[in-house]
Amino acid sequence: MEIARSKNAELAYSVEGSGDETVLLIMGLGGRAADWGTAFPGKAPKAALGYSLSDLAGDSVAVLDAVGAGKAHVIGISMGGMIAQLVALEHRERVAKLVLMSTHMGGPNIEQMHPDAQSLFDPSLFLRNEAEATMRRTLGVITAPGWVEANPGPLQELLDQAKREPTHATVFMAQLHALMNSDRSERLRDIAVPTLVVHGCDDKLIRPSNGRELAKCIPGAQLAMLENCGHMPMYEKTNELSAIVLEFLAR
Repeated sequence: MEIARSKNAELAYSVEGSGDETVLLIMGLGGRAADWGTAFPGKAPKAALGYSLSDLAGDSVAVLDAVGAGKAHVIGISMGGMIAQLVALEHRERVAKLVLMSTHMGGPNIEQMHPDAQSLFDPSLFLRNEAEATMRRTLGVITAPGWVEANPGPLQELLDQAKREPTHATVFMAQLHALMNSDRSERLRDIAVPTLVVHGCDDKLIRPSNGRELAKCIPGAQLAMLENCGHMPMYEKTNELSAIVLEFLAR
């Protein structure tokens, strides 16, 4: 684990692999680096509360500075995809290509989450300090029907990660507040880098219509809709997702 610094924040990051190009991965609401499906060592330092998604976009650029990357392919999922949009808008010289997964543009016109997903934001759930149980309940809702039952190995991996590095309720709420106060809908036309939008057809958390609309609003964006996939394509459709993203980045 390495530490980058962005204003008064310390940011834990890990570098994997090698090559001439840099890929920056930005995780979503309440998540951790290991949720990408790769073992990232170490724990992140505690962050100060009270920030915007633009602040988090600046933090992302601070990681690029720390590794000496002038540009990177930026891949973000869910809230990470919202942050990635702002990296492309506010730090456009740092982005080579953009991949937006399971995310939306913000604003009043997005399709709201399925009622099953709304139940996951019950404040009482965060007061119980039951990270593994909360993660199991969440995955049962946000993945495609039957995925949890059919994939005990990946499920246990995600549960172990949540138990090992739980997200504190105050941190989750600070991230949620930043997310809900960001509207990028009128700015997307200014994204000027090649963009791929990936969305699961069974996503109850961020509905599929939001992915389709996001792709429409970004000039020249490519859209990939994944059948029998919910909010976690890196686990639900690992091989298909890898093929789509690698082909896009190599083009």
